[in-house]
Amino acid sequence: MSTIPTNTEIAPFVIKKFLGLNLTSTGDTQILDGESGNMNNFVITDDYKLRKCDGYKQVYDFSSQITGTYTYNTGSETYLLIVADGKLYRIAKSLLDDDSQWDGLTPTLIGSVGDYDTTFFYFDGKVYLLNGHKYYSYDGTTLKEVEGYVPLVFVNTPPTGGGTDYDAINMLTPKKRMTFNADGTATVYQLAEKNISSVDKVIVNATEMSTGYTVNLTNGTVTFSTAPTSGMDNVEIHWSKDNGDRHFIENMRAGIVYGGNVDTKVFLYGNEDEPNRIRFSGTAGGAPSVEYFPAVNQADIGPSNFAVTDCTRQYDRLLVTTNKPEAYTIGIDLINVNGYSTPSVVTLPLNEVHGNVAFAQGQVINNDPVTVENGQLIRWKSTSIRDERNMEVISDKIKDELIELDMSKVKTCDFQDKNQLWVAIGNKIYIYNYFNKTYSRLILPIDTDLFQVVGRYMYMTSIDGKLYKYDPNYQTFDEEIINAHWEMNFSNFGLPYQRKTMRKLWVLMQPQATASADIGYVTNINESAVKKTINYKLTFLDDVDFGNFTFKVSSNPQPFRLKIKAKKFTNLKITIDNDNEDDCTILELALKLEGNGESK
Repeated sequence: MSTIPTNTEIAPFVIKKFLGLNLTSTGDTQILDGESGNMNNFVITDDYKLRKCDGYKQVYDFSSQITGTYTYNTGSETYLLIVADGKLYRIAKSLLDDDSQWDGLTPTLIGSVGDYDTTFFYFDGKVYLLNGHKYYSYDGTTLKEVEGYVPLVFVNTPPTGGGTDYDAINMLTPKKRMTFNADGTATVYQLAEKNISSVDKVIVNATEMSTGYTVNLTNGTVTFSTAPTSGMDNVEIHWSKDNGDRHFIENMRAGIVYGGNVDTKVFLYGNEDEPNRIRFSGTAGGAPSVEYFPAVNQADIGPSNFAVTDCTRQYDRLLVTTNKPEAYTIGIDLINVNGYSTPSVVTLPLNEVHGNVAFAQGQVINNDPVTVENGQLIRWKSTSIRDERNMEVISDKIKDELIELDMSKVKTCDFQDKNQLWVAIGNKIYIYNYFNKTYSRLILPIDTDLFQVVGRYMYMTSIDGKLYKYDPNYQTFDEEIINAHWEMNFSNFGLPYQRKTMRKLWVLMQPQATASADIGYVTNINESAVKKTINYKLTFLDDVDFGNFTFKVSSNPQPFRLKIKAKKFTNLKITIDNDNEDDCTILELALKLEGNGESK
């Protein structure tokens, strides 16, 4: 009869890869070696190491909730644009980079835009702002409401009216214009509309006239005192008649620049009066313009009682998601119209089950859109078939927390330099490293709001209007201690039937200016009464003259051997804590175990 030997040495247990947070409801006995069922304020690096998260520091207090942020590069300088208390401000990146200037920092006031949630997009040298009430542009100097392109609605028109259709009416503006072929005798020119509001401009033979004509607003006519000389399209008249369409554009709350293979249009969404409708810009005077919106440039997505909540670009297609939830693709294909190849917007259904609930919070990671659903994050991966996408749930490891949250309030940000997708709500930030598919979790002393990357740094706002900067050199949360905690999976080391003893463990920590960690353990019987502290402190001798002596130093990681004894357990996990202003990066963990016979 076989027996289980006692006091046998077990192969060393080593964690070389830290695999991040796994909050499975089955408990941390069922997760992988290297995963953690309880991990706060540590993050997983691209090479699977455990690093204390960056701290943050207050840049400026706006004393009013910040409702929009955007990074704007003028070519000569990069700015962080901020909307707070209904006003648009800017702060130069050069000031944000130098925290020694923050005490006297005063953001530059650009102008008033209204105290509403604001989104931005960039097109042809300008930043455009949408807030559901007004539509603004900012060119680095001037902030103004977008007036809109004045469409040339008819050309080749005889003085009596008619003419050839040219531009469609622009929903943004009541203004229109048309050109006439003067015959040298007619003095009365009939416009395309009657009961107009005004005649705004009269041009004859390329010269704008200020006198020499009268206007009849009721009849929509312009009468010249002297008949214009004959010519082709040599008389141009501008007039206004409000059709009440501007609000269809002003009420949009978000937009994305897209045009198939070339970014030639902006697609707007988020009008609560027509929630499933997307409106897109047209070509004005032969050039792409985001200040020209013909009424026919629209696409209705799904049922009208559900809303388009996000649009994200993937290659030459636009992924459109709704809160039904559903997903669609929009493409721009060439169709034949009277023998000419004409771009046409085409909408195709994609998925009837998955969509998005967090307005305008979709991100694109490695060319794959990511959307937010109730209780989960969805990654849309392209296939070899053009208008087909495979959806992948990427949040299974944190789903037990996500299902308890109101995901419509989630804010997201792609921190590309670190391969991190930040997903935040309240005082929690979930960080998905999309290079190695691991999760980390930050728990902050404040409730977060918006996130914006400027250069190599992440900036964050709080719900009470403060702007913060994350930096690896900051070791506190704005002077509050960062409590970083990590627990190993509750492992039985492949021997669930056997009691075990741990006598030693080794911790490999990255040398840094000041680095420390408190090491403890928890077993199925007890936990360590006293934790062991390991630390590095590197001395910097910047002002020392080394000409008179030599020495050798090493900044290579060195293992700490700790004599920590835990007896007669079946399951054990190591804990690592850092609750001071030291840095902490753990590279590897190794345990020496021995078996003690059958568990009881």
